[in-house]
Amino acid sequence: MTPSKRTPQQRDRRFARARHFTQAIFLGSCATSALFVGYAANAAHSVTTVAVTPPTTSAATTTSEVTTTTVHHETATTTVPKTTPTTTARSVPTTPTTLQKVTPTTAYTPPTTAPVTTTTVCSSTPSGRVICY
Repeated sequence: MTPSKRTPQQRDRRFARARHFTQAIFLGSCATSALFVGYAANAAHSVTTVAVTPPTTSAATTTSEVTTTTVHHETATTTVPKTTPTTTARSVPTTPTTLQKVTPTTAYTPPTTAPVTTTTVCSSTPSGRVICY
């Protein structure tokens, strides 16, 4: 085997460039994913509001009289009342929904305050410095 023509510094710079390149790709894909998730979450919160009004109810009744004349040897007049069926508009029964407040069965009691006791914790560094908090 022949020895490498690159010095260790050149090799380290080359690895550093490759590492920076892969980090840039990774961070770019993370940013893109975060933007897409934000967009999808925003699109999922679309709300449509529709106002509903109940239909008006009305009943119509039509009655009319029809006069028929029949001629025989004698003249006779016959009156026959004719009625048409009563029509009513269909209506959906609506029951109003009312919310009633329910009073709680137990009264709220605020928590009592207790005295705060703290302990001092001290630690030392390898150089011998003592830190207490």
